[in-house]
Amino acid sequence: MAGGGEVKFVPYLEEGERLEPNWLRNLQRLGVHQLFFHNPDLEKVIAYLNNHLLKASHPPGSPVKELAIMREHLACSLQMAFTAPKLGQHVALAKKPLANLLKVLQRDRLSWKLLLEILYRDYTLYYHSVNVAILAMAMGAFLKRSQKECLQLGLAGLFHDVGLTKIPEEITDKGEPLTPEDWEMLKKHPCFGFRLLKGNAAVPITSLKLILEHHENADGSGYPQGLELKRQHPLTRILAVVEAYDGLTIYRPYRRKYSPFEAMKILQAERGGKGGNAYDPKTLLKFIEFLAIS
Repeated sequence: MAGGGEVKFVPYLEEGERLEPNWLRNLQRLGVHQLFFHNPDLEKVIAYLNNHLLKASHPPGSPVKELAIMREHLACSLQMAFTAPKLGQHVALAKKPLANLLKVLQRDRLSWKLLLEILYRDYTLYYHSVNVAILAMAMGAFLKRSQKECLQLGLAGLFHDVGLTKIPEEITDKGEPLTPEDWEMLKKHPCFGFRLLKGNAAVPITSLKLILEHHENADGSGYPQGLELKRQHPLTRILAVVEAYDGLTIYRPYRRKYSPFEAMKILQAERGGKGGNAYDPKTLLKFIEFLAIS
């Protein structure tokens, strides 16, 4: 870290060099768990992950490896989508890997047991969105929701925070608690996301509703519409719980991350602005059951 706060990266490979398995083992032994690439190479990285995923899934191999590659692939694809001038084609491209991921989650419960091991290693907007998509689909599968509903949940989870791209960076990247003015601006992101994706043929109306409603509280004190639970889409209560849980169990610049047990205690105790439960108690109990087998 330089004096001005700039992060320095040490070049490890030049273009065209091959990363040998024994090099990876050496890096892991030294405590290096992440390698970075230049932003202009993002498309090449996605292509590499796509090819790697094909090798890992035909025939099906280790679920840990398969899920980890899928997560990286989705996170990189989401980064490209969020920074693209137009979202359209990227939203459509996201549907296929989500469907493939759902097949892995539905294959057997072993995949659910691996989720927490894979999801909570780092935080960015992209990884948070991918985590929420995976958790929402897994929770949907646990509740025996239809494949259509699970995919609607996954797509909503993947793009639930796309509206944050329209919020000034000095607010979204703030390393301290937000001011009341900052908070009022931040609360607009569900509406921004809804508007960005409205009219996109790849996004079902149900996913749009979930994106708009994912910060509504059970007692009607949430935002942007202040809807009580009975007026929300039935899948909103699932997305709201898994989104809040992921937000608590990953590192934030202004606080530590909480353990799964601590996070569930916080969600159960949290009250909305009208004094009622912030989250649907029945969904919370089901989520605790889900975590117990994960």
